[in-house]
Amino acid sequence: MHTLGQYLMTLSDPDGLTRTLGAVEVCRDPSGRMCFSVGNSAAVFRIRHQGRIRSLRCYLRPQRHLREIYGGRLLERELYLYTSPDSGVWVDVVIGDWIEGEDLHTAIARAATEGDTRRLGELAEAFDRLAAPMVADDRAHGDLKPENILVDAAGRLHVIDLDASFLPGMKGETSPELGTAAYQHPARTAADFNARLDDYPAALISTALHALALDPTMWKRYGKADALLYDPRRAATDPALCETLGLFETRGMALAYRIAQLLRAPRPELPDLSALLAEAVRRADRERSEGVRNERMRAAEQNPATVGEVPESGNPPSEEEDSLPELYAEGGRWGFRTRERVVIPPLYDNGFDFTEGLAAVLLGRTWHFIDPQGRTRLSCRGCQAVKPFREGWARILRDGRWRRINRAGQEFDI
Repeated sequence: MHTLGQYLMTLSDPDGLTRTLGAVEVCRDPSGRMCFSVGNSAAVFRIRHQGRIRSLRCYLRPQRHLREIYGGRLLERELYLYTSPDSGVWVDVVIGDWIEGEDLHTAIARAATEGDTRRLGELAEAFDRLAAPMVADDRAHGDLKPENILVDAAGRLHVIDLDASFLPGMKGETSPELGTAAYQHPARTAADFNARLDDYPAALISTALHALALDPTMWKRYGKADALLYDPRRAATDPALCETLGLFETRGMALAYRIAQLLRAPRPELPDLSALLAEAVRRADRERSEGVRNERMRAAEQNPATVGEVPESGNPPSEEEDSLPELYAEGGRWGFRTRERVVIPPLYDNGFDFTEGLAAVLLGRTWHFIDPQGRTRLSCRGCQAVKPFREGWARILRDGRWRRINRAGQEFDI
């Protein structure tokens, strides 16, 4: 065990105290204080080394598998640490690139306090992109939480603090720590040390971000200094999670709704999460591509000289893409597919085939009409039943009476 004080004493004047690094200078803030952060197992110092700003990770207690986790960034017996004014020991450190930015928790809190739904939406998409491959591969971070994710100036997310990582070669071992309780499934134990450790925190963070992007006032009502919105220990009755599920249901946000439901799973492993996050990223990519294409089309309308050019974002839709998918059931839920592929995965509790370009689907207790890309076009909140569109009209049952609705969502008596 080493103390923060010992590192502060050593690094206040580290000249001659490194074995291979050479000259190292700890950065200081305008008040002259050393720039560092400290966690449960290590202190990370912002240093200048060979003309670059870097990070120096110094351990307060022994850690296992550092070589497997950090590779060549681990420098064994590199720093001579003073344990008293006249004696010391050589200790291991990890050196890496310094990422300038703020942690994700701070970014979320500020955006929510300011009511910045656009920023929260960007953070939600960025996190889904970060988490999708993490929950699909054969390794895990082990302590995934917003404080361990940095947001740089370009909005990119970077995971830090890998000390609790699981790698395939560690199979059969026990977990060195249980992660931060506010983001972990309450059933997690030391025996749960596998590639699925990031499932539950990834689902929780994604759910909170998408909820706040819809209603930032949830932060004032449920946000915490050491957590986001939810308490994993009472997920079945947590008022913030109940409100979130209601938001997603009534907005027709089927992917976010299904991910949020996973927070009530009996075990930390969430087998469905990987496919759900991958689909969220795929849809975000499509929306971004369509947005670029639409912007170029608007530009072409303003500049006739460009009319007829093929957008760089992709080729014109094929006949297969234009064909309407058909309803199918799997695992007790409903989705849509063509003969060749699944177009909309089974996310819904009930549904009808597409008619006139829209399909009626049931999410929880709310009926919606979606387009062939899975986007919600109409929401029929409070309706007990619906019937598909025919000749421009659909029928809905509200308060025991059938009414008709047009594609603009206007309701009329029959």
